Amino acid sequence: MNTIEQTYEIAAPPAQVWRALTDPKVIRQWSDADADFSLKPGALYSLWDGSIGGEIVAVVPRKKLVQTWKPDNWTIENSVVTFTLTPIAQGTRVDLVHENVEDWDFEGTSAGWDEYYLGAIKRMLEAKPAKPRITKSAKRTVTKKRATKKGARKKTSRVRA
Repeated sequence: MNTIEQTYEIAAPPAQVWRALTDPKVIRQWSDADADFSLKPGALYSLWDGSIGGEIVAVVPRKKLVQTWKPDNWTIENSVVTFTLTPIAQGTRVDLVHENVEDWDFEGTSAGWDEYYLGAIKRMLEAKPAKPRITKSAKRTVTKKRATKKGARKKTSRVRA
């Protein structure tokens, strides 16, 4: 059987990467699909609206997650994915080991980790927040407020006792 090994460096702390791997709300953000996920060994999970599923094998919070992996079109029953998170100066290193990958889907699965899963998590967590746009009307409001404050100061400075 085939094994995929990939490493990602993500500019985010391990707690954020862990949430992206395990919290259904955050999974929905990067996958754009529903997920059912529990962090209890023996619990079943599903991703991408149920097209991938399996069982949680082991959990070491913010450090290691091991789960079986079965897309709905695979015949293999013993595929296992291990995510190991390590803090690094720039954020988190994620080491992925995916064992017993279906032969015919090895290349697609290997590319899929980068395009749809860990690569998607990396892109989401490293995305720069958009700068708020200041509209012309907002600029006028700020300018009016500044002018009003300056006018108020001028009035008080002209009053002499």
